[in-house]
Amino acid sequence: MDGIKREIMFEKDWNQPCVHIDVPVPYEEDYQMKMLRYNEIDGLLRVSGIGREDESRYTYQTRGGISLEKKYENKNIEKETITAFIEQFMKAADAVRNHMLDPDCLLLGPEYVYVKEDRFGFCYLPVRQKSLYRAFHEMTEFFVRKLDYKDTEGIFLAYLLHRSTLQEDYDLREIMEKYRREAKERIAQRAEGEERKTEKSAVDSAVFTLEEESCDDTYAAEPGGRYKTGIDTSAVYEEEKSYGPIRKVIGRIKTGRWGSWNDLITEIDGQDERGHL
Repeated sequence: MDGIKREIMFEKDWNQPCVHIDVPVPYEEDYQMKMLRYNEIDGLLRVSGIGREDESRYTYQTRGGISLEKKYENKNIEKETITAFIEQFMKAADAVRNHMLDPDCLLLGPEYVYVKEDRFGFCYLPVRQKSLYRAFHEMTEFFVRKLDYKDTEGIFLAYLLHRSTLQEDYDLREIMEKYRREAKERIAQRAEGEERKTEKSAVDSAVFTLEEESCDDTYAAEPGGRYKTGIDTSAVYEEEKSYGPIRKVIGRIKTGRWGSWNDLITEIDGQDERGHL
């Protein structure tokens, strides 16, 4: 039932903000609705359902939250928000499974996810839409579009998520664990690079002194009043090690010379223009 057309309508029902989702299939009061009605499932918005002329209307209580689509309409999203979203999403998916419900019924479009005070609320639609794997990959495209391109770690995270979720089957926890390991390595490399830069700066700022003249004037002043220096050029350290091709792309982002997201995929992974692996 992938690709069922949905219509969304927002309103206040008895002063309670809510969103209606209409789907063109007959309403069924099955075990899913009973499970949702009688249980407070972590991460899910409260939902009720009715039938309307061979259609179904599901109403979700947003509890004063705002959709991700609306919240980030004119602002960027940062790494901390993405990681918080993923952590809460995984908990919600686990809670859904624990209540014998189908995780594929979670709606992951930015227009269906609501946030209030850093807490995310997800809509569970009993009429299955698409696989959770595919839905989450499409969500990573929203992260990419809304990235704060000054947030280097956000770029690394969004790139890893987008690339890794292209597969038909993946483990989101393993992806996040991989990101944390690589982030620690980058932090260590940056710290090492800063230390080297500090030492290099100390060498560069050293006082240039006249070498002691020998009795045969071997170290006399050069023409123009210049003197030889005692600085050993071998003491100057090499520049900080780069992170590979992605460093080049990040440089383009920061200088404004940036194309499409597919440019990142193509340049780093050797993909074709369509961004396929």
